[in-house]
Amino acid sequence: MILPDLVHPPSRFNRDCERTGDREIFNNLMFESPLSKFSLFLSLFLSLLILIVILSASLLSDPAKVVFCDVGQGDAAYIRIKNHTDILVDAGPERKILDCLGKYMPFYDRTIELAIVSHPQKDHFGGLVYILDRYDTKKIWMSEIYNSSKTFATLLDKIATKDILLEYPKAGETADLSRAKIEFLWPSNDFLLANSVIDPATHSQLRRSGKDPNDFSLIFTFSTDGNIFLFTGDASASILNKLSNQSKIKSDILKIPHHGSKYALAVEFLELADPRYGVISVGSKNSYGHPAPEVLKSLEERKIIIRRTDKEGDIIFNFPN
Repeated sequence: MILPDLVHPPSRFNRDCERTGDREIFNNLMFESPLSKFSLFLSLFLSLLILIVILSASLLSDPAKVVFCDVGQGDAAYIRIKNHTDILVDAGPERKILDCLGKYMPFYDRTIELAIVSHPQKDHFGGLVYILDRYDTKKIWMSEIYNSSKTFATLLDKIATKDILLEYPKAGETADLSRAKIEFLWPSNDFLLANSVIDPATHSQLRRSGKDPNDFSLIFTFSTDGNIFLFTGDASASILNKLSNQSKIKSDILKIPHHGSKYALAVEFLELADPRYGVISVGSKNSYGHPAPEVLKSLEERKIIIRRTDKEGDIIFNFPN
């Protein structure tokens, strides 16, 4: 019988075959697959079918989500609008944002439809330099204020090289995104014109200002499935007080401005926003003392649930409906 010969070491079996001169038997035994062509085809077909079912189930069940990414001392949030649209709000100071996208963005999706840069400080835009090298980014919205740093210049160069659409939203502008909506509350065009100038030495569409760039932070609401997020960048209390007469600041989840700085959160603004959750994006044991004890006390007195990236890591809000 041939089968018992299969248990012999190949070298001995090879010598046995050479002695008998039956090289054809040896080759047939060594190279004949136990699977027929039909069985192999069927296995490949079933594997492909299973993969399609898994991907389809993922697409159909993928809920809308907002993830406040743990990027250390900085801001970054990833938004997935059900099944098809990816939005980034700020990107932290360095490449740590890539870890967050790797965990929550579908592996087969390498496109970011929209990236928003609240204002030109590295702890908000630095990570975008790395993202543009790895993801196909279709559009960027940013504050209209210029930053003279090398990192910001690198970002602008990448945007131009990749021919990414760059826009500068202002208060009153809105965007409908299928199952979601974005509405900008700040900065106003009047504030920009009164506090910044066009400088030919800067990027052709950006403005230079002697004021704190935090005051030009994009402030906007993002609403989906009946939930309203209020993003505040690093806006100061004086800027937030300018919004205190707007009914549109009422929110469910408030991104606490400027990592919980005591100079940022205005009490009147907080009472009008009246959020259920206050999210603080902040680095562990940072040198700034963020979040300030006064801010934490103000949130606790109003029974606002505090969520902190330095304590929890990534903070996720899912919206299955």
